[in-house]
Amino acid sequence: MSCRRSPPAKPLHSLQKPRIATQESDTASDCLGSDPDQGNQSNISRRQKRKHSDTTLCEIKDMLAAVQLEQKLQAIKFEEEMNKMLHQNKEMMQSIQHMSDKYDEVLKQLQQSKAENVAFKNQIKFLEQKLEFLDRNSKSSSLELRNIPANQPETRTTLTNTIRSIGDVLKIDIQNTDIRNIYRPKKISGNISPILVEFSSSLMKEEIIKATKIFNKQNKEKLNTMHLKLGGVPQPIFISEVLTTRARRLYFLAREYVKNHKHASCWTSYGKVYIRKTEGEPPKSISIEEDIQKVTNL
Repeated sequence: MSCRRSPPAKPLHSLQKPRIATQESDTASDCLGSDPDQGNQSNISRRQKRKHSDTTLCEIKDMLAAVQLEQKLQAIKFEEEMNKMLHQNKEMMQSIQHMSDKYDEVLKQLQQSKAENVAFKNQIKFLEQKLEFLDRNSKSSSLELRNIPANQPETRTTLTNTIRSIGDVLKIDIQNTDIRNIYRPKKISGNISPILVEFSSSLMKEEIIKATKIFNKQNKEKLNTMHLKLGGVPQPIFISEVLTTRARRLYFLAREYVKNHKHASCWTSYGKVYIRKTEGEPPKSISIEEDIQKVTNL
């Protein structure tokens, strides 16, 4: 005999949970039932998120590609500019090198010109000294007599008689054979032109100069026109050796220098100029103008 038993009663909370679940299911069913497209929209929404992610990735890739392209273009442009600058720099360096080569060439030519100029100056100086030496030797036996009035008419004979008369005053026997040449240059200014006499030897010239110095020291009345018995007011007669143009200028400058600096004396001998700073000191030979200034430093 079968025995049927009633199932045991379930607790309240166990009975309520399924209900809640059922209610939730019902609610979900109601929601789905009330809006049948909602499920699809939920699915579509999830698909749109995936598409949005795909789009963003593509945009990033495009942006990166654009940036890379721009950077590449900038790099190409920079490389072109750099190549252009390098080319310009190369041309500039070539130009500078060309100018440097030209400068070296000009400098070399300038140095060569300076060396040639120095050589030419030395050669000119040598030739001037040689010419001065020859000119001085040609005048080594000549005298210049200044401040002697001219007689009219004046001939070689009258001039010879004048120089012989001076010899008589100085107690020197001057013969016609001792005189190689004698003349008076044409008057250039209002002053009396000097008489130039060339002797056959320089010994006669030196003897006359020495005798003139002795006569002027021993006589109160220095050599003048009165001693030659020339009329008019007595005029001093100056006798000196004939100097070259260069020596004449040096002698003029030396006399001015001695006068201004109160040195002892200045004179000429054998065509050369000498200065003595103080009495008793050896004389200083003056060959060029710079030698005059050196006398002070002696």
